Amino acid sequence: MDLSKKYGKIFTVNLGLKNLIILSDPKMIKEAFTKEEFSGKPSNEFYKLLGGYGIINTQGSIWKEQRRFVHSCLRYFGMTIFNKKNNHNLENRIMGEVAYLLNSLKSQKGRAIDLNHSFVISVSNVICSLLMSVRFSFNDPIFRRLMVKIEEGFILFGGIVFLNYFPFLRHFPYFLKEIKKIDENKVQTHNFFQKIIDDHRRTFSETKTRDVLDCYLMEIKRAELSGQSENLFQGKDHNSQIRQIIVDLYTAGMETTKTTLHWLMIYMLHYPEVAKSVQAELDAVVGRKRLPNFDDLPYLPITEATILEVLRKSSVVPLGNSHATMVDVQFKGYTIPKNTEIVPLIYAINNDPELWESPEKFLPSRFINAEGRVVKPDFFIPFGIGRRNCLGEFLARMEIYLFFTSILHTFDLKLPEGHSLPDLDGIFGITLTPSSYKIQLLERSFECEIKPSESLPDFLCTKRMPVGSH
Repeated sequence: MDLSKKYGKIFTVNLGLKNLIILSDPKMIKEAFTKEEFSGKPSNEFYKLLGGYGIINTQGSIWKEQRRFVHSCLRYFGMTIFNKKNNHNLENRIMGEVAYLLNSLKSQKGRAIDLNHSFVISVSNVICSLLMSVRFSFNDPIFRRLMVKIEEGFILFGGIVFLNYFPFLRHFPYFLKEIKKIDENKVQTHNFFQKIIDDHRRTFSETKTRDVLDCYLMEIKRAELSGQSENLFQGKDHNSQIRQIIVDLYTAGMETTKTTLHWLMIYMLHYPEVAKSVQAELDAVVGRKRLPNFDDLPYLPITEATILEVLRKSSVVPLGNSHATMVDVQFKGYTIPKNTEIVPLIYAINNDPELWESPEKFLPSRFINAEGRVVKPDFFIPFGIGRRNCLGEFLARMEIYLFFTSILHTFDLKLPEGHSLPDLDGIFGITLTPSSYKIQLLERSFECEIKPSESLPDFLCTKRMPVGSH
């Protein structure tokens, strides 16, 4: 089977034990990924490690049920463009964490710093408030160790990707060692989240839906009352399913957003003239008396285009979200066997000279048309496309915009003396993460003092969530 002869942007590999198709044509990716037959997940090392639990690496009817349920939960808490009232609650959650971040960065007094821990904590607290109604302090040692394990896990999985296609390699000493590390990371991560789940159960109330975890606890309660407990989650252990759902949503919601914020800082260091253009636009539209808000976005084309260009250049998830065929599929006149892995090569799309003029250049202006409006081409799919597109896209876009604009509105970015510009190549794993770097943030003056709140307001919903059972 060689589709590449007729279709130049599709590559097929027969690995003896497994078929692999790599797609770099966005139209073909869209056509395939909108079909149910392509909505499976590869049966690889990662899939086996999770034992069929969660949402990211499940398939079939349980995946459909879980995605539908999680989507309902997230919509209820404002993660959709169509829920304006809850959008403001979501924005307030994010801006509460922006306030903490800005205060922390101001306390550094322009010293050379590594932003990683600050970004991890800030982004984590947003998703954790939605998932579990908890937040962590910047100095929490237990949470800091957990983040090290999670970041290490993303890199480790990238390092054992060959096991997905050559399973016999798992018996070699190097891979045995890496698999052991991954399993240890999984155990520590699950133990951390299990403690939070156990605490949540003790304070659970059927009359008050605080977060996504409460939605799941309510679902279990309904199943028990209706005598359907054994059928819930298709017979899978309830606790294991809840825990993996939380881990899936947390890691997906934290890692890519945090990494994108790093790339934004790095590209602004490389292109200070772009950073100045963004700041000038923010000053003109927002003014120097407040921080940007989400309602400002339509009036900030330079800012939005800059974010989009960084998303293109950084290709945070370079291999996209892998799919697999659920059955033998007829596609483009060829038969693709069941369980064939389909990899969307997002990095290639983002750097294709047939799609982008001078793709090697950093040009935010490519996203602005002659009328000065932001235009996103159909082939630009940083958050995926089709049935398995990113559930948290709206949250991620809002977070990236609010954190980025608040930082640039508050600080000038400077490369510390004696430091080289950060590398733009990145470290390959599940995500393409930047190498560590240092930055100086020099406070800009406001016309009046902006005092971020010392404590987060309570924006947790108290109404019972009207979602159906499985």
